[in-house]
Amino acid sequence: MSRATTALPLFGVALALAACGSTPRTPPPPQQPAQESTRKMATEMGVGSDNTAANGDPNATGGQAPPGEENTNLAPGQLADDGMTAVDAAAAMRLGFNLGQMFESTQHPRTLAAAQAKIDAYYARGHRNVRIPITWTEAVGGDLLVADPLVGAIQLDHPRLAVIKSVVDYALSLEGMYVVINAHHEKALKTNSRSAVLERLWQDIAVLFQDRSHRLLFEILNEPHLDSTAPMPAADLREMTGLAYNKIRAVDPQRILIIGGNQWFGAAEVPAVWKDLNEVGGGEDPYVMVTFHHYNPWEFCGNDQGTYDDPWTDADIADPITTMKNWSETVGQGMPVYIGEWGVGWDSVLDGMDCNNIRLWYEKFDHDNAKPQGYPTAVWDDGGWFGIFSHSSQSFANNLIDCIDGECAWSGTERLNENCRSTK
Repeated sequence: MSRATTALPLFGVALALAACGSTPRTPPPPQQPAQESTRKMATEMGVGSDNTAANGDPNATGGQAPPGEENTNLAPGQLADDGMTAVDAAAAMRLGFNLGQMFESTQHPRTLAAAQAKIDAYYARGHRNVRIPITWTEAVGGDLLVADPLVGAIQLDHPRLAVIKSVVDYALSLEGMYVVINAHHEKALKTNSRSAVLERLWQDIAVLFQDRSHRLLFEILNEPHLDSTAPMPAADLREMTGLAYNKIRAVDPQRILIIGGNQWFGAAEVPAVWKDLNEVGGGEDPYVMVTFHHYNPWEFCGNDQGTYDDPWTDADIADPITTMKNWSETVGQGMPVYIGEWGVGWDSVLDGMDCNNIRLWYEKFDHDNAKPQGYPTAVWDDGGWFGIFSHSSQSFANNLIDCIDGECAWSGTERLNENCRSTK
C-alpha cells in the first residue's frame, strides 16, 4: 500500500488527540549515551553544554524555569520541553513575523538592540513565533559565518554569530515564544548541490544550540533555487535534506525540523518534491514540520509589480493552503504546516501604505484562511518593501499589524481606492 493511503501514524494521532484537548503520548527523552556523545562533540567545538546561554543565564536558553530560577529537576542533557512534538509547536506558534533583512542582508543594524525592539513590538501584539533568516556560506557585510564555504564549518568566534545567539536567546526567554532559524541565501551551495557543506553546517548548528529550548526550530534550506532561479533538482534536495536531518538527529532526536520545496517554497513544490518521507524519518518522526511561502498572486503580492489595484480573489489565498492541506493529510501523514513567509511588497511602488486592497488581503490571510486550518504563520516584514515595523522609529509604520488580526481601519469604503495607484 502506498504511503499516501496508509493510516496516519504519529503525526495523525497527535493531531487527533490535540483536537480533543488531550496530551498525546510522546516518545521518551533520548538515552544518556546519545547525550554524552553530543556533549563530547560540543566540548570539541568549544560550545558550552551546561544548559546556559552565552551570557551564563539558564533562563535565556528558553528553559521552563521561572525568571531568576534554575531548573533543578532535569537529568543531565535533558531539556524542560523534551517530548514537545511538531504538532504541539504548531498549535502554540500561531501568529508570527520575520526578522527580515538583518542576518541575511545588510539592510538593518545587526544588533541585539535592533532585533529586540522588533521582537518586543510583535510580542506585545500576541505574536508567538519569530523566523530569523540567516545566511551562513555567502558574504554578508563582507564576511562569512563559515570558515570555508566549500566545507561549512562555522566560525565559532565570529562576532555576528555572537549577536545571532544573543537574539535567539532573548526571543526564547520570552514566555511561549518560538524561534525558527534557517540557512537562507546560500546561493553557491544551492546551485552546486553542495550536500556535504549543508550536512556539516547543520551538524555545527545543532551542536551550537543543543541546550536551547525545543521552542527553537531548524528550517533546513530556504527557497532552494539555483543561481539561474531554476528549481534545484528534487532528488538533490531530498538527499541534502536527509543528510542534514541525520546529523541533527544524532545531536538531538527531538529538535523540530522544517522541510520545504525546491525553488521558491511555493505550495505546489512540496507534493512534487516530497512524494514520500523516506529521507526525514519515513513518517515515524513526530518532530518534523513542513513549510511553504505564500505570495499568491505574485502579480499582486510581489515587489515592483506595478499598481496594487489588482482584483485578487479569495481563491488566490485559499488555493495554495488547500494544496498544502491535501499533501499534509496524505503523503505528509498529518505533518503540521507552517507558512513561513507571506505579505505584499507595497513599498517597492507605492508612496506610503494607504491601500485598502492590501489591507483586505492582510485581513483575510491569517484570520480567514490560515487560522481556521491551525497553520501558524510568519508575515514577511523586511522593514522595507514588505514593511510593517520601522527600525528607524522602532514602532509599527502602518496599520497592517491591525489588519493581520482580521479587521483594521480603511481610508473610506472603496476597496480599490486611489491610494492603491499612488506610485512614487
